[in-house]
Amino acid sequence: MSFFALVIHNVRRRPGRSFLTALGVAVGISAVVILISLAWGFERTWSAAYNASGADLLVGKTTTRRPLPTPFAASTVAEMSRLPHVAEAAGVLTELLSIEDAPAVLVFGWEPRSFLWNHLTLLEGRWPKDDERAVALGSVAADMLEKSLGDTVQIEEHEYRVCGRFTSSSFPENGAMLMALRQLQDVTAREGQVNFVTLRLKPDAGPKALDEVRAQVRSRFAGLSAETSGEVVRRNIAIQAAKAMSLATSLVALVIGAVGITNTVLMSVLERRHEIAVLLALGWRRARVMKMIVIESTVLSALGGLTGIVVGFFALRALQWASWFRGKVDTEANGWLLVSALLLSVCLGTLCGLYPAWRGARVPVIEGLYHE
Repeated sequence: MSFFALVIHNVRRRPGRSFLTALGVAVGISAVVILISLAWGFERTWSAAYNASGADLLVGKTTTRRPLPTPFAASTVAEMSRLPHVAEAAGVLTELLSIEDAPAVLVFGWEPRSFLWNHLTLLEGRWPKDDERAVALGSVAADMLEKSLGDTVQIEEHEYRVCGRFTSSSFPENGAMLMALRQLQDVTAREGQVNFVTLRLKPDAGPKALDEVRAQVRSRFAGLSAETSGEVVRRNIAIQAAKAMSLATSLVALVIGAVGITNTVLMSVLERRHEIAVLLALGWRRARVMKMIVIESTVLSALGGLTGIVVGFFALRALQWASWFRGKVDTEANGWLLVSALLLSVCLGTLCGLYPAWRGARVPVIEGLYHE
């Protein structure tokens, strides 16, 4: 029997125990794939939402770390539009609202004639006007709410007519509802307020224009700062919390899987003391015995890792089709994450096999030969 055939034979010797051990690793790896993908997707979702409009800078409260920034006076929009290097400024109000059967829908309030609408593709109907109770639905939001052109949407105590359906390159915008800024201010009781001002700089603005506009905003508008979309996303407390929670939960799942691997391999070594002693008596080096045990542990963990990756991948796909989740977070698991998860399972198995391998290599030959 070859060396690797012996390794596979040892793994298959206790199929029930090996299966449960691999299952424990699978749970840990699937948790890593699902939770990290969700955390990254959450970050990508908000970054795409901020980037899609083509704004160069986003102005918001400097002290806020809330998921949705604290509103401030919309009167600053006109003042910011007159800053040097600024081509256009547009106020934005963003809210998460419970709409009919949907527990949370992202709702944007935009100024009707601003540049924010330019990147959208109108599939049917028209854009809402400033003085009417009308909304435009993203393609995913329209499916989720089961609304079509001409239907009404209940928001708080008011009814809004669906006047348009659109698609966007931004994943969250496809699952969002758009209305005129004044209408969203009314429905949320935030008259004369916005929580972002988007700034688009002039095409001929020099390389230092970005920093100059930042400095002007800080000096002229107390409590406000201008940041790029990436900086806003990195400062968002909800994104930071999601990443921290996903990491912590993944580590707990991996530790549980690691304990299972170590216990299984160690039990296998203790049960095979006689066999290991025979191998040593036949001339096997102790390093070769250690290598065999470490590879057994690695194979077990790798099998569990592959299973966890498959489970995690299909779980993410299922989330994309769930009506309560669709259109809210981008859950696409990239190849780098899947490969990293597999490498993590291999490293985990190797590390967990070191102690059992050390114990196995220290089996006294004479004592082991008499052990049953």
